Amino acid sequence: MLFYIVTIGLAMALVFLGNFFWFPADMSLVKIILLDLMLPFLIVAWDGISATLIRHALPNKWFTRDVRFHKVSKDECKFYELLGIKFWKDHILELGMFTSFSKKKVADPNDPAYIERFIMECNYGVQVHLWNFLLGFVLLLFFPDDIAMRFILPAAITNSFLSILPLMILRYNVPRLERLLVILEKKAARNSK
Repeated sequence: MLFYIVTIGLAMALVFLGNFFWFPADMSLVKIILLDLMLPFLIVAWDGISATLIRHALPNKWFTRDVRFHKVSKDECKFYELLGIKFWKDHILELGMFTSFSKKKVADPNDPAYIERFIMECNYGVQVHLWNFLLGFVLLLFFPDDIAMRFILPAAITNSFLSILPLMILRYNVPRLERLLVILEKKAARNSK
């Protein structure tokens, strides 16, 4: 959470400083401050709308473990490991609580049904963050050019950066969950004999 707050705060500070000192626009100080303060709320609301649409408008079958789009290669996982994902992945905010799913509230973490749901939630998360990564730039179309370039573009870039990190974590975790699910399913099959 701290990482997100610091990143957003730094982006807001740079947007304010850029608009007030380096590239002064024909705007009052109050207008610059208000536009700057509006950015996080605008982006979060926009991300929330796209996440809600993805979560509730698209069929569940698009997010199961069998969907080819969600398959993660070993090379992709190695790339994430080169980026040091093992060291920073636990410091990125988990937003599963907004979908009534959280890995922190689990009765039985070795239940195959839970692991299958976890994989599905990861795949939903991948889609949400992928679309948030891209759709932040659509907001540029709704504002005059001077505001779009000076305020919305830096906010969209920051949003893309903050969207790509959880996307990588989710994609990195899916193969591990799939391997765990196979082990649990084999164990359940042995126990039922």
